[in-house]
Amino acid sequence: MPVQVLQKVGAIASWGVSNDYPQKIIAEIKLSGSGSSALRFLRKSHYGNGLILMNNTPTPDGKKSPKLVDPMEFPEIDTFFRQSQIQRFFKEVIADLEWFSIAFPEYIVSQDFNKITRIKRHQAAWCRFEIMNPNNGLIENVYISEKFGKVAVSENSEWVAKVPLIDSYWTPEEVRSYCKANKIYKFVRPVFYPLIDEAYYPMAEWHAVVNNGWLDVANSIPAYKKAIFQNQVSIKYLIEMDERYFETIYAENWKTFTVDQRKDIRKHLIDSINESLVGTKNAAKSIQSMMFVDEKGVQTSAVKITAIEDKLKDGSYLPEAEAANSEILFALGVDPSLIGAGIPGGKLGAGSGSDKRTALNILQALKKTDRETTLEIFDFIAGFNLWDPTIRASFEDTVLTTLDKNPTGNQNIAQ
Repeated sequence: MPVQVLQKVGAIASWGVSNDYPQKIIAEIKLSGSGSSALRFLRKSHYGNGLILMNNTPTPDGKKSPKLVDPMEFPEIDTFFRQSQIQRFFKEVIADLEWFSIAFPEYIVSQDFNKITRIKRHQAAWCRFEIMNPNNGLIENVYISEKFGKVAVSENSEWVAKVPLIDSYWTPEEVRSYCKANKIYKFVRPVFYPLIDEAYYPMAEWHAVVNNGWLDVANSIPAYKKAIFQNQVSIKYLIEMDERYFETIYAENWKTFTVDQRKDIRKHLIDSINESLVGTKNAAKSIQSMMFVDEKGVQTSAVKITAIEDKLKDGSYLPEAEAANSEILFALGVDPSLIGAGIPGGKLGAGSGSDKRTALNILQALKKTDRETTLEIFDFIAGFNLWDPTIRASFEDTVLTTLDKNPTGNQNIAQ
């Protein structure tokens, strides 16, 4: 990731050298079929069958026996879910996490600061952190604007909204006290995958293919081939005609023809030959040509037809496309079989049913840590609003099995 260009305190912390890093990522990946498809698959795999509530109270003998809970049994939770359009909210947050490894949910607090009444998502690509306050080491605000990455805007621009930011490591009790003390009725509390060496914005691991050039390779090949198809001259046959052919056919009259008449005669002959060569009905058809004896006594054809080799052979550049798409899928962590990855004429296959089932089950199992990041949002709200602590949120998966183990071929589990 490019080095951040830091400014004065209170200013915007640039996301990329020109503050347009998210927009560049979006523009690049939208040109890639394999990259876009893999990201869509990751979002759907992350969300699974959607958010569910579970009661994880252990049984008297200490064993866990999670039970599905209907939100309608808890009116306060049910009302909050409906007001916040919770299903849509989590789909949007998951999209931000999969694209940029960070999400910016905004929390709305009641007038008495005792409850979070609603939550909404701000698009990650539209959000920028404020420069850290050197006195306390905290990022105190988030700037939000659709203009980021498109035009140069400052923190004081009319196009930029400023929202207080709450440290993600603060407890619900600490956040409540901070809001009361500073009269804060809405705030952003970001969630993000682990930072490695970044001060502000995480770099998603799959962005490696953007920065190392593999995505450019994948995107440039179709554009290059399209340009070839649009600009190449496609000639199937070279037809050469001996002038003596016309002198023999038309005898003395040939010398009396005007230039335009001779051109018309030649064109008519070429058109006749083309009609005899082109089309499926002319497959394996023979054509007739006159022979002459030259000054050396060698017989030559009056009309010579030569097939021209197609220099743009089928499959050209497919190995490069295959390698680039493989690198993209490797970086995103999506097994090619899951999206039917394969290139006509290439080596990548679509995968068998067993491959797909195993790959999907592995991917869903590995999504546990990502989902824990997403569910930090629910856990924080539950702690702030003092909801029943035995109620936990989870995402339900459909685990594919074989028909000999389950007649339906699938089994729903919570993760």
